[in-house]
Amino acid sequence: MVNTRQQVRAQRAHDCVLSESKKADKEDYVRIAKKFPALVHTCGLAQATAFIAAGEDKTGKTYLADLENVMGLKNGKKLIDESRTAQLIQYQQYTLEVIISATWLKRYSEAYLEE
Repeated sequence: MVNTRQQVRAQRAHDCVLSESKKADKEDYVRIAKKFPALVHTCGLAQATAFIAAGEDKTGKTYLADLENVMGLKNGKKLIDESRTAQLIQYQQYTLEVIISATWLKRYSEAYLEE
């Protein structure tokens, strides 16, 4: 059976969020997951990833790693580096993929991690 891209993203996001459910800092994860799609939309991808990486210590880095996983970034690519160095078309593609993937993380975080 062939899965759609949305199904693949949803499964990856589900797995990432379930692994967070056992950690103590899940409230911080939910907070980041809720605000990140809007942050990308208003500030841009490069600024949003830099903001999360700089200001959210371990939880922010975990969230960005989960986002890279949901997006399917491979070969050791890091979203924060790719967003700074990508050409315009690639930057726009990353932005669209990030918003879609972050939305899945947000949905599952609200469903599984909020109390």
